[in-house]
Amino acid sequence: MKIREIAVKEVYCVKPEATLSEVAALMRDHGVGVMPVCEGKKLVGIITDRDIVITCAAMGSTATQCKAKDFMTKNPKTVSPDVDLEQAAKMMAGEQIRRLPVIEGDKLVGILSLGDISLALKSDDKLVADTLRKISTPSKSARSH
Repeated sequence: MKIREIAVKEVYCVKPEATLSEVAALMRDHGVGVMPVCEGKKLVGIITDRDIVITCAAMGSTATQCKAKDFMTKNPKTVSPDVDLEQAAKMMAGEQIRRLPVIEGDKLVGILSLGDISLALKSDDKLVADTLRKISTPSKSARSH
């Protein structure tokens, strides 16, 4: 199965200059925990609800002061819509990421999530469990803090 068959295609983006307050409001309104940061349709970064809460708040700043461009993950891992789902799952497990932007040419065309994989691979519980286990295992850098 190819990613294009299951990835969420209705993707909302924010501009790099958006405040984290604006980003959080869009996440709430659309029921998502990640927001691509785009210039036009070109992906330049990705920001998660965790980035907003942990990073901005830990600096003692407010979400109205912080900009997406300062807290986003720049050059996030991406995948083509023509990649096999199993290959994408292994990539997500190896990189320990729960959401993977789908890029065609230089345009953002979707997002693949761990939830999408689990729904699509109903018959392959082992791959879903292995992917979740690897994504959820703390990395060495996280354990050293």
